[in-house]
This record gives sequence, structure tokens and C-alpha cells, in this order.
Amino acid sequence: MAPNELQTNLPVVVRQRGLGPRDIAFVLFRRRWIILAIAVPIILVGGGSLLGRTGTYTAAARVLVELQNVDQPRWNTNGRAVDYDRELSTLLNIGMSVSVAENAAVALADSLPLIRKLDPKLSQLEAGADFRDYLMGGLEVNVVGESNILEFSHTAENPRVALMAVDALRSAFMQYENYGRRNLGAIGYYGEQVNSVRARIDSLLAVRGGILGSTGYVSLEDEMRYQTGAAAQAEQDLRKVQVDRQQLEKEYATLVGYLDKDPREFPCGPDESRSSTLVGWRDLVGKHEDALNSILSVHTEDSLPARQQRAVLENSLMRLREEEVAYTGSVHLALESTRQREVTLLAQLSEIKLGNRNLPDVYQRVSMLDSDIKSLRDLLDDLQGKWGEVRMSEMADDRVSRVVALTNPQIMTAMAGSKTVVYLVMVAVFGIALGLVGAFVQETLDHRIYAPRDVEDNLKLPVFASVSRKD
Repeated sequence: MAPNELQTNLPVVVRQRGLGPRDIAFVLFRRRWIILAIAVPIILVGGGSLLGRTGTYTAAARVLVELQNVDQPRWNTNGRAVDYDRELSTLLNIGMSVSVAENAAVALADSLPLIRKLDPKLSQLEAGADFRDYLMGGLEVNVVGESNILEFSHTAENPRVALMAVDALRSAFMQYENYGRRNLGAIGYYGEQVNSVRARIDSLLAVRGGILGSTGYVSLEDEMRYQTGAAAQAEQDLRKVQVDRQQLEKEYATLVGYLDKDPREFPCGPDESRSSTLVGWRDLVGKHEDALNSILSVHTEDSLPARQQRAVLENSLMRLREEEVAYTGSVHLALESTRQREVTLLAQLSEIKLGNRNLPDVYQRVSMLDSDIKSLRDLLDDLQGKWGEVRMSEMADDRVSRVVALTNPQIMTAMAGSKTVVYLVMVAVFGIALGLVGAFVQETLDHRIYAPRDVEDNLKLPVFASVSRKD
């Protein structure tokens, strides 16, 4: 009997004996195509996905959805309770919608140059639809378990880019859900007015700062008080120095006049140290004169004692004159120092007056700007109050759900090289294991006879010979 006839004509019999290592090897060999058909696609798809995420960071942020029934009749016309599953599913789809991505792209428009710098691969990324598509490409929104928490995650090759993207997407979703569906015409109007007034205030403050900066002033009021006080002090010091200079000039002129006369007539002056010195030398000269007169009463003019005493007297007179000349020189030095200080004070006062020359004009211009700024600030306070009232009125219109931030953006996973190898190994093991399970399931469902031993074990019939396909 040929093997093909044996395989097709025998009744279906379930093999009940156990599989040994040899049988397992034959099964794996016979079912190798099933194993490969299951394992290879899993390994290719999983490995490609992992390799595509190698070197990437995933940032995540969660929001809490507060679902509630609506009390206002215009929102709850059918009287039914809120379908939480449907609401969460709707919010999940809104989170991944184009509108949310567009709002996030607009919010990150100013940060786009930084994103290009952080990730060189995004150097060609353009604002608008290109940036929106990039944000949507790395976005995932999932419901956390059975809760009412939505988790936003974004994958990028730079952790800061991932954090910035997920924060902008989460904020755009919250903005859209909490406020996007309402009639914000009044809120938008007052918001625009507030921004306009703020811009005008900033412009006037910039002009004010430019005026102060160009004139060298920092705080106009403080500068006015300081400059006025400095000018008054300089004038007071100048008047005092001028008085001192006039007194020294008179004293110096007087002393110079006495230097041409007899040294014994030189005035001692009010200075105690000078007075005592000059008086001492003058008394010494008087003693030497008395001694000379006494000698002349006994001796002649040409006598030796008279000549000696006269020499001592002349020496004393010379020392007295030297002391008077030295004192006159000190007065002259004091006079020159006073004159120099007067010149310095005059220059300082002139500089202060020159600096204060523009002060009235600057004060007038800055005062007018301050008046305008104060009026605009009062207007800003009124507009902000109206804006707050309108927002409170809009917030009183309760929605079906309210979304609040639950966690800050943070890095959840980082797909590095070592982790990629581990995950690749896990994917390969999983694919091979699933292929093996498929091979054994197929083997269990296949009741054909492949070896003589199967006939002996299942049909209890002896096999005397077998013919292979090759024979």
C-alpha cells in the first residue's frame, strides 16, 4: 500500500500517546512554516516599531474629567443621565483632534526656533500645518484604567521637546473643552480691550524710560531732590571757601608788608603755636639787645665783647626773620589751596547746573506721561473688572464636564539602546512562543499518519514494511 493511500483511506484516529523529544523535533520541523508565518511578522512589526522609537523620550500629563449631570433645562432636555463611557470616548477623540493640535501649534509658535535647535532633525519644521501634523504624529491619548482620567503622552527624540509638546497639547485640550464651546464674544471683546490698554501702557512706559535713559536720570523725583541738594551744598561750600580765600589774601598781604620792615614789628597773630614761637624769638632778640647795650656801656663799639654780642644779635634777628618768612610761606600755601578748592567747587557747581538745565523739560514731559499712564491704568482696572464679570457670567453656564489638570508633564519612558535590545529580545521570544503554540495547535488538529509507529500505536496493527516517496 502506498503512503498516500494509507494517509487518505485510514479512518481518523486521535493519537493519545505522549510526545517525546524526538516527536517534538519532528513536529517543529513539520510545522516550521507555521512558526515562521507567526513569529516573523511579529518580530518584524515589533522590531521595526522599537527601532523607530530608539533614542526617544515619552512625556505624559494627566487631566481629570469631572462628569456631572446638567441642571439647566436647556442642556438636559431629555432628562437622561450622563453616559460616562460615551463622554470619555468623546473627550478622548477631541484630545486627538485637529482643532486641539492646531491650538497647541499656535501656542508653541514662539518656541518653534527653540524646538528646531533642540532637535536638529526638526530644522525644516515649519509653523502651521506642518507643525500641527508633527504634534499629532507623536500624540497618544488614553483612558487610565476604569477611571475618569485621561493621559496625554507625546514621543520625541528630545526630552524638552516632548515635555513642551505634551504640555501644549494638554493645555489646548483643556482650553477647548472648558471654554471653546461657549459663546466667548463678550469675553473676547474685553480681553482684546485689556490687551490693547496694556500695550498702550507698555508703550508709554517705554517712552518714559527712553527719556530718562537719554538724560541719565533713573528716578526723576529722587534725582531732583539729589541734584537740588547737591547744588545747594556746592554753593554753600563755595561761599565758605570764598570767605576763607579773602581772609587769607588779606592776611598774606599784611604779612608780606611786614616782611619788608623790622622783624621785631612782625605781628604774632591769633595762632597760639605761631604766637608762642615768634614771641619766643622776639624775647630772645630783646635779651641780646639788652646784653649788647650793657656791653656798650662798659666797652667800645669795636671791642671784642661788643662785636661778639652784636653777631649773636644779628643771628637771632636772622632766625626770627626766617621764622616769619616760613610762616608767611605757609599762609601762601593755604591761600593757593583755598583758591584751587574754589576753582574745583566752581567747576562742580557749573556741572551740576549744566546737568539740571534739562531737568524742567524732562520733568514736564515725564509728568505728562505719568498722567496718561495713570489714566490708562484706571481704565485697565475698569476693563479687567468688566472682563471678570463677563467671565463669571459665562462660567455660571455649567457644562456637561469640566477638565482640570491632574499632573504636571514629566518624562515617563526613555527608549535607549540597552532597553531596545531587551525589548527586541522580548518581542522575538514572544513571536517564537506564539509560533510554537500555533504549531502544536495545528499538530493537535491534524490526525494524519506520518510514521509506521503511528499505525502500531493507534490501530494496534503490525507494520512489516513501508515505502517512502523516494522509493
